[in-house]
Amino acid sequence: MEPSFDQSLLDSLERFPQSPGVYLMKDARDFPIYIGKAINLKNRVRSYFSDTHEDRPHIPVMLQRLHHIEWIATNNESEALILEANLIRKHKPRFNIDLKDDKHYPYLKITVNENFPRLLIVRKIENDGARYFGPYIDARAMRNIVGYARRIFKIRDCKKDLPLKTPQRPCVNFSIGRCSGACAGKISMEQYRENVNLLIQFLRGYRKECVREMQQRMEQASRELRFEDAAAIRDQIQLIVDASKLQKVDLNVPDINSDVFGIHKGDRSICLAILHFREGLLLSMRQFIISRQAWEIERLNHETVLMQYYMDSQQEPPQEIFIPDNEDINGGLLQQWFLAQYGKVTRVGVPVKGIKRQLVEMAEKNARLYLMQKLPSNSLEDLQDLQTLLKLPKFPRVIEAFDISNIGGAFSVAGMVQFKDGAPDKSNYRRFKIKTVEGQNDFAMMMEAVDRRLTRLDTEGKPFADCLLIDGGLGQLHAAMGPLKRFADPPMVIALAKKEELLLSPYCEGPVRLDATHPVRKLVERIRDEVHRWSIGYHRNLRGRQFKTTLLNSIPGIGPKKAIELLRAFGSISGLKQATVDDIAKVKGFSTVAAQKLKDQLKK
Repeated sequence: MEPSFDQSLLDSLERFPQSPGVYLMKDARDFPIYIGKAINLKNRVRSYFSDTHEDRPHIPVMLQRLHHIEWIATNNESEALILEANLIRKHKPRFNIDLKDDKHYPYLKITVNENFPRLLIVRKIENDGARYFGPYIDARAMRNIVGYARRIFKIRDCKKDLPLKTPQRPCVNFSIGRCSGACAGKISMEQYRENVNLLIQFLRGYRKECVREMQQRMEQASRELRFEDAAAIRDQIQLIVDASKLQKVDLNVPDINSDVFGIHKGDRSICLAILHFREGLLLSMRQFIISRQAWEIERLNHETVLMQYYMDSQQEPPQEIFIPDNEDINGGLLQQWFLAQYGKVTRVGVPVKGIKRQLVEMAEKNARLYLMQKLPSNSLEDLQDLQTLLKLPKFPRVIEAFDISNIGGAFSVAGMVQFKDGAPDKSNYRRFKIKTVEGQNDFAMMMEAVDRRLTRLDTEGKPFADCLLIDGGLGQLHAAMGPLKRFADPPMVIALAKKEELLLSPYCEGPVRLDATHPVRKLVERIRDEVHRWSIGYHRNLRGRQFKTTLLNSIPGIGPKKAIELLRAFGSISGLKQATVDDIAKVKGFSTVAAQKLKDQLKK
């Protein structure tokens, strides 16, 4: 249903200026629900009401909440971009993209607002004038970097308010070479600040600049015959080289300084991944999961998302930024903003070949894998989509899944798990020993398991599940459907074929193939994997018990009770074979003579 609008709202659009600027869509409470920029405010805003938005169905949903629109004119599009980013950061409108990840990764904080700055590990960025670096995905690697940094630059981590009126005895960190002893007056504020500046260069990833400056210090110390100081600086330079090896990535481009953006789109969500490379080192990586709805609404404002990232993360842009080629991002506009914001030229490009294109593909791969791992799920919505995709006649609220496990027809069992509203209900898990099927016949085993389950429910007057999920292809699907014919109002049946992961349903033509990130596929795979775990666990347990007891029971004079006592004492057949006659004679029910006979039989 298309939204209806007050005539006064539509009339107000004619009075919008035809100039660059920012528009603020607000609800009845005067709260912004969406903020955007435009080269021509009048044409851009009017397009929301003249277009059907068939390619972006989420926009009508947003317009249903719209009450009025305000605008702010600017001199050019670059100013509009900056104003838009600042307003989004301030108001955080519902339909704009909010870059938040689901983890509080650690950061490194340098308290440059203090006389003698400290190096700290924190979990939150605050607007306190300090410099932040990160986030660091690998906490262990980050702590290694911190260890190197303190050995190289000797930055303190204590809470003392320096400088002290009266110098005091330095702590143990000074003794082991991890602090410069500022509390004891061992270093001047100017010298300490030089070390802090080098540390900042080190953490930014510009290690070569840091090394060049330290080499100049070393040469100066050598000219002044301060050979101990020169040797200490030489050792510090080697530590920087060693620290760089921790993060080295073989890119065949040793001096690359770039941020690489990769995007992967799922059915309901997309993932934005950013890789930070400095001098050929992969310093850090971040991923953000964004709703597909917000991404589609902001199709003409995707460069604002990149700006928002640098503003929120306090990351200074490098020499180059690489972006995918399938997104509407105005690289020239971004370059203008970087120049105005940071006073430096940052090139924004779309690589099409070579190592730079490989970096974008690396970022896209990380985005895809992260989305598969972290994909947000709404179980009821997933079940509704399952019903729609497979044309199921009713809503599959309760799903029971079956799986067969055996070895060449031996120790054959079936497992069944039940999911309600997309969540496992372990009180209704069941296991079946296959009783009527001999040899390797998975189809017949599946028919037996399904028939026994439905017969039991029918006898007890309990309701059937809404849908049965079978692990297998068309053969297993048809085998499971066989027993249904004799029951009134039987459950629906679907199957998930192995390897290709195709969904099969008798209610639709042909198999349904879904992307690996599709929520429905992930839900069905989760159910399939759970029933496989359940059935294979029962099979292994049953097989293990029977193998052990069958072998011992085959020995004359060993019955079930003695077999159990032997297994309790020695743990396995292998352990029993290694035991001595005296060890076996200590087991309940065995004499020395009986133990010797058992050893002789085991040797045979």
